[in-house]
Amino acid sequence: MVPYTNGDLDTSTGTAASSPWVIGIQLAQIRALPSIINAVILTSAASSGNAFLYAGSRYLFGLAQNGQAPRIFLKCTKRGLPWICVLVTWVFSLLTYLSVGAGGSVAVFNWFLNITTIANLFTWVGICIAAIQWQKACKAQGVNRADLPFRSVGQPYLAWAALVMFSLVILTNGWEVFTNGNWNVTNFITAYIGVPIFFLLYGFWKLFKRSKWIAPSDVDLWTGKAAIDNEYWPEQKPKNIVEKFWFWLC
Repeated sequence: MVPYTNGDLDTSTGTAASSPWVIGIQLAQIRALPSIINAVILTSAASSGNAFLYAGSRYLFGLAQNGQAPRIFLKCTKRGLPWICVLVTWVFSLLTYLSVGAGGSVAVFNWFLNITTIANLFTWVGICIAAIQWQKACKAQGVNRADLPFRSVGQPYLAWAALVMFSLVILTNGWEVFTNGNWNVTNFITAYIGVPIFFLLYGFWKLFKRSKWIAPSDVDLWTGKAAIDNEYWPEQKPKNIVEKFWFWLC
C-alpha cells in the first residue's frame, strides 16, 4: 500500500501521520475512511479504558480479600460493587493527563507507563510459573491429566516457552538504550524501573509474611473441587452451521 520511499514514513510528529495505515488511506484517496477509523479508535479506547478500570478494581479487591491490601477495599455496595476499589483505580487514570504536558510531566508519565507495562508482563510471568507449578503438583499427587475436563495441549512445554518469551521481553524492554551510543541514565531508569519495584515488593512480602515456596506434593488441589464437580453443565447443541463449525473449532 505504501512505497518504502514515501517521505511521510520518516516524520516524527508524535501523531498518527507517519502510520503506514494512515498514509495508505491518504494515497487511496478514500475520504470517508479516516473519519471511520477515528470513530473506531475512539470507541476502542473507551472500551479498553472501561475494561481495565473493571479489571484493576477487581485486582485490588482480590488483594484485599487475600489480606495483601488494606481491608477498607473490601467495602461494597448492596449490589456487590467494590466502590472504593473502583474509585481508587479511577483516580490513577487522571495521571494520563501528564502526557499532554511538556518536559518533566511527560517523563513522569513515561515512568508510570513503563511501570504498568512491566507489571503486566510480570503478571504473565506469574501465570506461567503458576501453570508450571500446578502441573508439577498434579504429577506429584497422582492426578491424571486425562481426567481433567479442560486440557491445554503441549504442556508444560508451552508454559515454559511463554515464560522464556515474557522474560526476554522484560529484559530487552530498554534495548535501545544499549545500542548506537544511545546510553542515557534517564532512559535506562524509565525502561527498567518496574523490575526492581516488582522484586522489592515481592521480597518485602516474603519477609513480612515469612511465606515459603510450597512444594508440589503439598499444594492444595482439592479444596472446593467437590462443589465444582457437582455443577451441572447442560450440553450445548449447535443451532446452525456457523455454531457447528464454532463448536468443532473450540
